[in-house]
Formats: sequence, structure tokens, C-alpha cells
Amino acid sequence: MMTQSFLTGLLFNTAILLSFSMLYDNFWINYQRKRGIPVKIIIGIAIGITGIILMMVPWTFMPGLVFDTRSVMLTISGLFFGALPTFTAIAIDMAYRWWLGGDGVYMGMAVIFTSGITGVLWHHFRPSWKYNNSLKELIYVGIISHLLMLGCTVLLPGELSFYTLKALAVPILLIYVPATVLLGKLMLKQYDNWQNKRAKEMLLESERRFTDTIRSANILSTIVDEQGRITFCNNSFLNTTGYTFEELEGKNWIDTFAHDENKEKYQQIFLSMINGKHFNDLFEHSMISKSGKIVFIAWSYILLRNENGRPAGLSVLGVDITQRVIYEHNLVRKNEIIKKRNFQLRKINAELNAAKEKAEESDRLKSAFLANMSHEIRTPMNGILGFAELLQDPRLTDKEAQEFISLIRISGNRMLGIINDLIDISKVESGLAKITASKVEINSQIDFLYNFFRPEAESKGLELQFHKGLMDVRSSITSDKEKIYAILTNLIKNAIKFSLSGKIEFGYSLKNDFLEFFVKDEGIGIPAEKQHAVFERFVQADNSLSSNYEGAGLGLSISKAYVEMLGGKIWLTSVPGTGTSFYFTIPYLPTEVSDHHPAEKYEDMQAKYRPFNVLIADDDAISLKLLEKMISPLGGEIITTGSGALAVELCRNHPDLDIILMDVRMTGMDGLTAAKEIRKFNRDVVIIAQTANALSGDREAALEAGCNDYLTKPLNKEKIITLLEEFINHSAKAG
Repeated sequence: MMTQSFLTGLLFNTAILLSFSMLYDNFWINYQRKRGIPVKIIIGIAIGITGIILMMVPWTFMPGLVFDTRSVMLTISGLFFGALPTFTAIAIDMAYRWWLGGDGVYMGMAVIFTSGITGVLWHHFRPSWKYNNSLKELIYVGIISHLLMLGCTVLLPGELSFYTLKALAVPILLIYVPATVLLGKLMLKQYDNWQNKRAKEMLLESERRFTDTIRSANILSTIVDEQGRITFCNNSFLNTTGYTFEELEGKNWIDTFAHDENKEKYQQIFLSMINGKHFNDLFEHSMISKSGKIVFIAWSYILLRNENGRPAGLSVLGVDITQRVIYEHNLVRKNEIIKKRNFQLRKINAELNAAKEKAEESDRLKSAFLANMSHEIRTPMNGILGFAELLQDPRLTDKEAQEFISLIRISGNRMLGIINDLIDISKVESGLAKITASKVEINSQIDFLYNFFRPEAESKGLELQFHKGLMDVRSSITSDKEKIYAILTNLIKNAIKFSLSGKIEFGYSLKNDFLEFFVKDEGIGIPAEKQHAVFERFVQADNSLSSNYEGAGLGLSISKAYVEMLGGKIWLTSVPGTGTSFYFTIPYLPTEVSDHHPAEKYEDMQAKYRPFNVLIADDDAISLKLLEKMISPLGGEIITTGSGALAVELCRNHPDLDIILMDVRMTGMDGLTAAKEIRKFNRDVVIIAQTANALSGDREAALEAGCNDYLTKPLNKEKIITLLEEFINHSAKAG
């Protein structure tokens, strides 16, 4: 009968505890946000009533001593419902147990209190018990609660306390503790289910909101599978590209939107991301819309995986940055334009400053140059005119006359040097100076220059030395003889001019494929701050350098220009008070050696060739007389005239003429017109033009008019002999 009562009470208690768990599931968890104090008190009343129901279906141990599972319920209530509902239930159940009375009334009330307070304290001091091995926590709280329950047996009267403890110890520990654990796990499961349900609902809601947002937002969104095929597009993507989803679904994204030149690059990026090898937060790509318009999108990529963790595609979000890109491109273009303008302005400004400084310097140098040039021209003119006037004195002796003539010649040469420098620098400045290549005997030039300058050097007490770097057979080169002569002449003249004592050395040596010439003196030297400027035009007109020395200050500028025209370079080393060394190079282009010497030409022509007939046409009587005196020793008939028209008639009347020396500038018919007229009836006679102009283009004009060659004034015997020999030799061979 007792067993039946025990089983019946246990079954009823189990059913009531399940009902208690439903209270937690349906009324406590689901109303978390609405659980204020009134709700908690109501829940506590419901728990207290549940405890009364449990006490109404107990099993009786002996009259006045009954047992039920209210201790399990109240312990779990404290763990899951907290303090206020549990204390409310404790108060109700203790009142009811008091009302029931009996020998175990104090023990029953104590069990109600200790069970509930154990759960409440555990809930308070171990708030995270649900998440840290909850099974172990439930076992611990169940054991503690029911050990306290067994301890409450001391409140039973007399021997009943020991008898009850002995009888109930094992059943309580074997039934009540597991019951506490099972009820706790059941309610934890309900809590987890509710959490999962709530999370799922929140996820679904979030997905719904996200999907709605993506579909309606301005952000472009598309999803492609692992093959790059489009599976989703939102409205912004479709509006931007101009396609419908039906047109894009299943199409390859790269084939549809990428430029041909970008397809391979985009494909490599896509494969890298699908394979998990490449990932950047942001890419900026250009796309081709349906209308052909280019749009620029900043994309963010998310790798999608399937349930097996394998890549399943990409979710792509983008922002249309076309306007920004256009603005940036325009800004870059404007910046480039501004940079170019700033560069041009800076360049122009620098050029203007340089031009201003150059103009100021040029103006200063020109002023000094003109002042010096006036001095340089007037000085030899004074000598020429003054001594010419003195020659008219009938009381003059022959010795004095010869001295005056010598001084006139010196002044004339000085004047000629100045004029030649002016002509040469004008050709250089205008870019009209040309190279005339011919055979040059370097050793012969060295000898000539030594013999030419030795008297002048010795007159100043200077020792002149020369050095030949090659044997005569190797010293013949192809170059411009006149320019080499002019360079060396300028350098040697400067060395003599600026030297007061010591020696002057000049010469050359072969270095690699160049001839390196040098002119060294022991003169006044050039200060370091002046050395970089000595090759500039007019710089020698500076008073600090030229005030005590004659010359126009153009020689080094002309020399530098000629050296560079010949393909070389010029430089100097100098120590003030010690001396200066000038160096320049020209290409070494060897030619065959000539065994014909200028000194022998005059005699050769007389010995080898028949006398030849010459017509000299020049409206300047002095020039006409000079040419007649130079040519008459060569033999033959010489006819003179001062008219171009008369020269044509004389040629027509004298078909035996061999050579005509035709002055270019004559009154009436000029020499070139006369040459053209002569060529109409005589193609054989040699016509040599001669002029005092010596400007670029004169030679070409003379040859075009029918002249055979061209001479510049002032004329000297060597020039005339060399030229006449060439044409007489040619005529002899032709004959």
C-alpha cells in the first residue's frame, strides 16, 4: 500500500514538474521584454500554486510527515526565474505548509526556504552557469539543495529526526538530485530552442531587410557563380548597365561587361579570388553598359562557399564612381596643363632673366668693344695716313721712305687683321661660316708660322719654339687649311701679345684619332674667374684685359667656333703671373703627301708652262696695278681694263686669252654680269672672280655666274700663284 502511494505521488509530481517547465517555456521566455515586477509576482504566484499542487499529491512517510518534489521545483525556480518570482512562491508554499501542520511542519517550511534560496543564490553568484558545463552545475546545485533538505530533518521531533534521515537519505539522493538535473536540462533545452528560434527569426528578418535594401538601394549588387555566371542583380545594377535581369541571367560577367583589353586581367583576378589566393577589399573596374557607355564602379568582393566549404561564387557590391573618375581625370588633365604652363612660364621667366642679363652684359661688352674698336681702327689708320702724307715730302731720303713704307705695311697688316676678325666673327654669328676641306701640310704650316712669328717674338725678347708630333710623310691631313691657320695664328699672336719675357712653345701631337695642338707662354696669365669667359665674343674688350694691349678681342671666340666646326674642342690652363697654355684638337684624317712646295711654285710655273695671256678687269687703279706687277714676271700678254662692259669686248676681240681676273664690284656692268656675257660666246677661258667683300655666298654666286674660282682681297703673290698654277696645269693636261 505504501509502495502504491509512493509511485502514485511520484507520477503526479513528475506531471506537475513538466507543467512547471511549460510555464517557463510559454510565459517566462517568450515575454522577456515585458517582465516587469507585476509580471514577476504573477509568475511567482503561479509557481507557488504549482508547489501547493505538488504538496496536495505527496506520498506519506508516516502520519503528519509527507514528501513531494517541491524542493526540486523551487531550486530550479531560483536558477531560471530569479529572486522575485521564487521568493513569492516560497512565501505562498511556506504559508500553505504551515496551514497543513503536522509533525513535519517546520521541516517542510525549512525545505521550501532552503531549496528556493539555494537556486536564487546560485543564479545570482554564477550568472553564466548555463553556458559553462551546465550539467555539472545542475548536479552541484541539486546535491547542495537536497543535502540542505536532509539537514532540515533535525527540525523533526525526537527520534523521528534520526529515523527519517536514515530512511530518506538514499532515496532523496537517488531521486531528487537526478530529478533536479533532468528538470534543469529540460528547461535549458527550452531556453536553447527559444534562442535558436529567436536567432532564426532575427536572421530571416535581417535577410529580408538586407534583401529589400540591396534590391532598392543605390548600391550595385550582383552574385556570380564559380564560373563567373550572373545569378542575381539588383535594380541599381540593372539601371546602371541598362540591361534586364532576363538578359543577364546566366551570362558571363567578364564577357558581358569588360573591355577586350581588360578581359584577361579580370579573368586572372576572378580566378585568384575563387581559389582564395587573392583578395582585396576594393577594386575599381570599368564596365561597358548596354548602350556602350563606359561606367566606372568601385567593387567590394565577398567569397561565397557551399555547405562543404568550397568556393561557390562571389557576392559583389559596387558604387558608381563614374562622375568621380571623370572629375579626377579632368583634374589630372588640368593639373598637367597647369604644370606645363607653370613649366613654360618658369622657362620663359628664366629665359627672360638670362636674356636680360645677357643683354646687359652684351650691351656693356659691346660698348667697351666699340670703344676699343675705334681705337684699334684709328691707330693703324693714323699710321697709314700719317706716313703716307710724310712720303710726299720731296726732302725725304730713300732710307726714310723705305722706313715709312715698312711702317705703312705694318699698320696695314694690323688693319687687315682687325677687318678679317670682324668678317670672321660676323660669319660665325650668322651661321654662314663653312668648312672647305683640302689637303693640309701640318708640318709645313708649323714651319711657316715659326718663320712668320719669330722676328716679332725676338723683337720682344721672347724665345719661340715649336714641336712636330709626326714625320712629314704622316703630317698631311684633310681639313680646312685656312681655319687651322687662323686658329694657330690667333693663339700665337695672343701668346706674343701677353708675354713680356720667357719663351713661347707651339706644336702638336697625335692622340688616338685626333691631333692635339698647343700654344704655351710664360706671360701674364688669366685669372681663374676670367678663364670660363675668354672664349666668349667681345670679352677681350673688357678694359681689365685689353687696355694695355692692342686687338679687338675676337680671336679666341673665332678660334673656338672654328675648332668646333672642325669637330674638335678647345680649352686652356693658366696661372696668373706664370703663363697660359691653350689646347685644341681636330680629327686626324691623313692624306697622301705632296712633294710640291709653295716656295718653288713661282719658278715651276715659269719653267714648266708656256707664257699665258691674262685680262685684268678692276675699277680700282691701285688693285689693277698691283695685279699687273704680280703677274707680269710669269710672261705672256697682260691686258687691263676698269670696266665690265669693256672686259666683255676685249675678251671677244682676243680669243687667245687664257685667264681673266674679274673684279666682282665695278661701276657700270659688274664683274658677275660680265662673266655671264662672256660665257655666252667663250666657254674655255678661265675666269677668276676677285672681291673685297669676303662674305658667305660670294663664292657660290661667282661660280653660278660662270667663274671658275674665287679670290678675296687683299691679294698676295702666293694665293695668286697657287690658283693660277692649278688652272694652267689643268689647261696643259687638256692640251
